[in-house]
Formats: sequence, C-alpha cells, structure tokens
Amino acid sequence: MDLRNVLLVLDRPQSADNLGAVARVMKNFGLGRLAVVAPPSWAGPPRSGGPGTAREDVLRRARRLARKAGDVLDAAGVHADLRAALRGVTWACGTSSRSVEGRPSLSPEELGRELARRSQAGPVAVVFGQERRGLSDAELSLCQAVCAIPTAPAYDSMNLAQAAAVIAWEVARAGGAAVAPAPGLAAPAEPARHETMEALWERLRAVLGQAGYLNPQNPDHILAELRRLLTRAEPTQREAELCVAAVRALERALRER
Repeated sequence: MDLRNVLLVLDRPQSADNLGAVARVMKNFGLGRLAVVAPPSWAGPPRSGGPGTAREDVLRRARRLARKAGDVLDAAGVHADLRAALRGVTWACGTSSRSVEGRPSLSPEELGRELARRSQAGPVAVVFGQERRGLSDAELSLCQAVCAIPTAPAYDSMNLAQAAAVIAWEVARAGGAAVAPAPGLAAPAEPARHETMEALWERLRAVLGQAGYLNPQNPDHILAELRRLLTRAEPTQREAELCVAAVRALERALRER
C-alpha cells in the first residue's frame, strides 16, 4: 500500500476534539493526508469571542488533543464542499450504517484490502460524515463504495474519532500485507479521477436533457442508474476523458441542429 495515496476526509466535523483525535489516530497508524470540508460554523468570529476566526479557534483547540500529530492538522486541506475535497481522487468510500443501492458494501477489513490495492494506482479516500447526521444520499453518491463498521444493535452510533481509528487500523493492517506487483508487469492504467467523472455527469445531464431523454420532473433517476453502471466499469482516466469528449461533441451537434 502507498499510504501517501490514502486520504481521510472529514465532512463538516462539529467537534474540535474529534478533529484533534482523528489527527492523532492517523499519526498512530502512519497516515498523513487529511482533508476537511469546513462546516458553516467555521465562518466568522469564534464563539468564545477570542481573537482570530472561528476556523483558527477550532484548529487551535484541535491541536491540543492531537498532541504530537499537529503536523497532520497543519498539512490538512480545508475545502468548501465534498466535491472539492475529493478532487484528484480516483476512488472513494463513504462510511455509513446504511446500505446504498448500486454501491458495494464493505466491511472495515475489506475496505483496508481495497485501499491497499487501489492506492498503488492513484489517490484514494475514505469519507466520514458529520457527527450528528453522517453522510447524506447526495454525498454518498460521490463515493464508489460504502463501509459500515459492525456494532451491537442496542447501540449502533459510533463517535467520529473512534470510527476513524477502526478504519485507520484496518488500513495499516492491510498495508503490511500488501504485495508489490510482479516484476515485468506493466503499471496499471491511471483510474478515472473524481473531477473528470463529475464533469462527465454534468455534461451528460445537459445533453440528455436537451435531447428530451430525461424526465424533467425527475432527471436524476436515470442518471443515477447510468452512474452506477459506469462506476462498476471502473474506467481509466483516458477512457473517462474520451467519454467527456464524446458527450461534448454530441452537445455541439445538438446546438448546431
């Protein structure tokens, strides 16, 4: 496993303590890449009324709990939304207690093995939702798989940092067992990047809508099925670029007609 290609994404975390604890467990298990989707509460002045911004105040408090993992927080990217946080990623898995139609459901152990395999070809990500509500359906639609951590039915809610610790441990464990490609084999083709696939869906939505193929009342129904189809195909970056170019050519032809 190439741990440099493994990214943990926290989507709008509410607790500075959780943010610091996640950085700490990442450092425990050799992970260094963290991205944070900033919650609305990070805008403006801090609630305590102290100096600086709310974001600076949260990161300052997070560093206290992170202890010797402050460098993970210092290097973390802060983004406006999940799409931006996943830019450059070739494969992402969302964490959720719910199953999602058309998405593989992985155990933490299976996720570790999948990350070990895919990280050798490009950047991969594990996405954690906010503490109270987790990831929405729209956010999970940006992920190619879903991972659920088995818990006792009587209490199935896990703390964000604890969930991150379980996944980080499985990533480290799978990384130790990863096998390098055999000598002489060609390097795997680069998987399609997240932003290229999202560009494809935006263009496809426009073209199919213009052609009258989509139901104006519910255009996302067919698009969701097409997204699942292409996700299963796991296109390379070159193949995704060809698809985008083909859809753009159709778009130009429709305009000219």
